[in-house]
Amino acid sequence: MFVDLDGTLWDHEDVSQMHPPFRKMGEGVIVDFNGSVLRVNEHMLEILKNLKKEQILLSTLSWNNPDIALQALQELGLRELFHYHAIEFHPRKDLMAEKALAFFTVKYGCKDFKIVYIDDRDIHINDFKKKYPDTCFIMAWRDFSNFEEGLEAVKKCLENIPH
Repeated sequence: MFVDLDGTLWDHEDVSQMHPPFRKMGEGVIVDFNGSVLRVNEHMLEILKNLKKEQILLSTLSWNNPDIALQALQELGLRELFHYHAIEFHPRKDLMAEKALAFFTVKYGCKDFKIVYIDDRDIHINDFKKKYPDTCFIMAWRDFSNFEEGLEAVKKCLENIPH
């Protein structure tokens, strides 16, 4: 499963504009050098934790400065939640996903993938679906608004995606 960061996992719209070092201000909250605050969306976090328990492979999928985004994930204690980090400073999420899937193939022996992609915007989905037409796209905060709805949406996708 692929998950966007900005506006999806956390409330900040562009973590690349933040200025490390980060400081943890509380559970799921960090602040950068200039005082800009980033908060993790608890609903999304619970969805991810539940899916990881069910051995679903998780990857970030984010158009960001990887150094800054990974520092934010580390300070939040979320870096290890994901099996792979597809974070690159360009908009081609389909190309990022290709690297993640290659990693999953080598590391976990996966051959067939059921791809679920969660993002708060659908601007990348056309390129993504050209490469991975069976992708089940879920738009965060439109297709679900809380943990239960989000987890149900992901499970429904996983049941309905062909191998």
